[in-house]
Amino acid sequence: MKVIIVDDEKPAREELRFLLSEYESVEVVGEAESGWDAIELFRRQKPDLLFLDIQMPEMSGIEVAKKLYEIGESPHIIFTTAYDKFAIEAFNVNAMDYLLKPVEKERLKKSIERYFQNTGRNKVGDLDIDIFSRLLTTIKKPEDKPSRVTVYCEDHYHPIEIDDIIAVVADKKFTRILTQAGEYRCQKSISLLEETLSRKFFFRCHRCYLVNLKSIDKIDIWFNNTYQLEMKGIEERIPVSRSQVKEFRRIMAIN
Repeated sequence: MKVIIVDDEKPAREELRFLLSEYESVEVVGEAESGWDAIELFRRQKPDLLFLDIQMPEMSGIEVAKKLYEIGESPHIIFTTAYDKFAIEAFNVNAMDYLLKPVEKERLKKSIERYFQNTGRNKVGDLDIDIFSRLLTTIKKPEDKPSRVTVYCEDHYHPIEIDDIIAVVADKKFTRILTQAGEYRCQKSISLLEETLSRKFFFRCHRCYLVNLKSIDKIDIWFNNTYQLEMKGIEERIPVSRSQVKEFRRIMAIN
């Protein structure tokens, strides 16, 4: 069985490759770190199975799968992700299975066995309801929001206490996380981080900015009836977009 691994984080690809190396019947024929690279690699290698990360910059794993169908391919896919909210959508694009990160050895074994048992059955629009039901029972939702977020940058994982985050800034290919200890750059999207930080003290004041409301030092009146925020611990000024002014005024009780 020829396999391709697609994940924007190198450690995740290396870990999955290591786990797959225990199977003599599995050959990893390539890796890709972006959606477009995955499509090109798939067209060259024609693998039997695609291990596909869902949350990636520029093009998600779901979008990769849909694009492959558009160009006439019908890949067998096992999605990998740190979040379980994509389960139903994943099955709408021919997912044979759905693995939560970090991938567990026994759970991977079941996925490989499921592939051999069901090869040729799961085509678009032909979902195995029994498999789908069993999968949903294996996906566990966290009971509480995490107290920290871990990002991968500069060849290291960095755990960051959520309370230490001052602001998150979308900056072209990277997302900047501004904290009391300094700045981190990662490839997690600002929308993904917003979901992780979606508690009452964080607010998406602009499409490119997410702020910790507790870190606001001053609110300056800006042009077009908007505001500019001065944050504690950083010199960077953060705008409040016109579309978010009304909600910002409500949250901050500005009369």
